[in-house]
Amino acid sequence: MKVFGERVKEALKSQGLTQKDFAKSINVQPTTLCEWLNGNNEPSMQAIVDIAKSLNLSTDYLLGIKEYD
Repeated sequence: MKVFGERVKEALKSQGLTQKDFAKSINVQPTTLCEWLNGNNEPSMQAIVDIAKSLNLSTDYLLGIKEYD
């Protein structure tokens, strides 16, 4: 899920959020978020939905189905 990690990182940067603060806001450990963003592990479907809602992005965009959101 390379696209997923890149798009979440980009969204965090554009919204001025740190990975640590964002992880806390979606109730996951920072190490878990880091694993997702680096492609070492995959988030659950619910986590993807939570991330999309928190960042005001579509799941299709985060998963690389849509090019723009």
